[in-house]
Amino acid sequence: MHSPVETHHARDSIHGALYRPDIDGLRAVAVVSVVAFHAFPNTLRSGFVGVDIFFVISGFLITSIILGGMQGGTFSFQTFYARRIKRIFPALALVLAGSVLAGALLLLPDDFRLLGKHVAAGAGFVSNFALWQEANYFDVAADTKILLHLWSLGIEEQFYLLWPALIWIAWRLRLNLFTVFVAVFAASLFYSIKATPSNPAAAFYSPAARFWELSAGSILAYLAFSTPRAAAWIENGIATVLASVLFERGAVDEKKIYRDFVSVVAIALIAASVLMITRRQEFPGWWALMPVAGSYLAILAGPGALLNRVLLSNPVMVWIGLISYPLYLWHWPLLTFARIHYGASPAPQAVLAFLVAASVGLAWATYQFVEKPIRFGARRVWAVPGLAMAMIAIGGCGLLVFEMQGLPGRLNDENKREYAAYFYGGSPLIQAEAQDIMQNRCNFYAWDSPVPTLAPRKAIDPSCYMRHSDKSVLILGDSNAADLYYGLNEVLPKDVSVLLIHSSGCQVSPIIQHIVETHHCNMANHFALRRIEADPPDVLLLSSNNSFDIEYIRKFSMMVKGYGVKKVLVLGQRPHWKRFLHKIILDEYWKSTPRYIPGHLDEELMSFTQKFQSQLKRDEPFDFVDEMQPFCSAEGCLTFLGDNRREGLITADTVHLRPFASVWLARRQLAPLILRSLGN
Repeated sequence: MHSPVETHHARDSIHGALYRPDIDGLRAVAVVSVVAFHAFPNTLRSGFVGVDIFFVISGFLITSIILGGMQGGTFSFQTFYARRIKRIFPALALVLAGSVLAGALLLLPDDFRLLGKHVAAGAGFVSNFALWQEANYFDVAADTKILLHLWSLGIEEQFYLLWPALIWIAWRLRLNLFTVFVAVFAASLFYSIKATPSNPAAAFYSPAARFWELSAGSILAYLAFSTPRAAAWIENGIATVLASVLFERGAVDEKKIYRDFVSVVAIALIAASVLMITRRQEFPGWWALMPVAGSYLAILAGPGALLNRVLLSNPVMVWIGLISYPLYLWHWPLLTFARIHYGASPAPQAVLAFLVAASVGLAWATYQFVEKPIRFGARRVWAVPGLAMAMIAIGGCGLLVFEMQGLPGRLNDENKREYAAYFYGGSPLIQAEAQDIMQNRCNFYAWDSPVPTLAPRKAIDPSCYMRHSDKSVLILGDSNAADLYYGLNEVLPKDVSVLLIHSSGCQVSPIIQHIVETHHCNMANHFALRRIEADPPDVLLLSSNNSFDIEYIRKFSMMVKGYGVKKVLVLGQRPHWKRFLHKIILDEYWKSTPRYIPGHLDEELMSFTQKFQSQLKRDEPFDFVDEMQPFCSAEGCLTFLGDNRREGLITADTVHLRPFASVWLARRQLAPLILRSLGN
């Protein structure tokens, strides 16, 4: 996101003005969409497309600057990057430093450690790569990552590093720049469309999947400098047809009608994309073409076009556009700190509205008192090296926080420090327990992949599905099935083979045959059905954090019973905390931890089982097991077992049972059910 005060030269009247207020207005549309989506996601569900609008604007402006310099013989890499530093670094350094200071005061060590990593990544403009590497099943909730929004800035900066060199080389070799830009656009768009369904993390965070949006703006910038005859002919033809259809011949300016028409279509496409694209799992892909095309056409229409002139060039829109960059930087950290503070309860709407207003105030102050003096004030030779050193120092501070485990010494209570360290995800104890609970040898999810992928592991360990006795129980589902294995294996008699096939984040669901080899959920379900058909267990136990589709479970149960399964047990959801349980205790129940606490559950997630139960009939081909019953009472839901509130805490995260809790559940509920089903 960059200010249109960056002037550029152009050939025709469409782009001839040195300053385009309508581009500031377009930037306002983008930033308002993003901020509204982040603050009130249920009100504006598609506001995330504002980032795609920013990408087109940035591609257009930066390519215009480069081509103008090339054409005039004044382009210099040193000057280009000095301007980028003075434009980007001041506000970013301020937000990064403010986030570190706030995190030191407000965050627990593991959250502060993660913030330190993201500060370093943000200072190095590789946030998209850091977030891409984290974006797997075991990732923490995205809305608790204070610098999540810097992924888009990382992509822009990577574009700025590569694009000037590409243009300079193509210019020196006298290549056709239009062909080069179109080739980049086509290759990147193709990759984005292919990756979106098969590897959504790559499609979202990879620059290869996003450069087509920036290069769309670059193509438009090139056309402003050197319009091909074919493009001019097409444009004139459309203008003539529009004018002749809508007005008497010769009564209007054909080019003006054409520009007004393009402006209306552009705003219509942008409005439609902001309001209609709700299937985020399918984005960017084909859907991103809508906001990109709208942004392209809005810039193409020019400042004099109808809606560009009336709507986008409105003084309020222009003012918001001018502060859009610092507004984008400030709003997300403020909203995220509020979400962390309120924890299980959503932040009140009034608080969110106040934080949005505070973001606007901070953005204006940053623009007025930090950006403008550095960018447009008296020439200072120290500005660029000083900003570079400041960014290096802030990045180094982030690395220090990361390496020092989030500085647990900040906590003012020694017992509290020990408690936080005990449950910190990197501690040897919790890591050892995780190995017992996750049973990754039986997991089709590629948990050991260096980058997130939906592709399955080639195979799971044969001991997971090969019985060693006549009687057997097979556990099938996601990681909420996997953590039952430890307890059942400990509690059930040794003449009962306890088997496990699972894949993290996957329900028992219909198999899509054409992606069995490329999608871990489909592979897990496909492999499980093959094993059940070949060697049916006596008891089949299904468990999933997101419950199940009851119609499919009915069909599935009838199918596996036809293979020889005697009993199908379908488990409802257990308590799923809104935050890690130990963080709830640290923040709200530290002085006295009740054995049962009310609230703090993820009600949206828990509603899946409620819906499933409401659809149950008397003669189901499976037995439903209420897994809430052992954990919850009128007092709330269970927090710890035994006498030690730390060592007895039943989960180390939001839902997965610790080994002793898995044993407790097996003894209290599951093993008796299984043994009755086996006739013991």
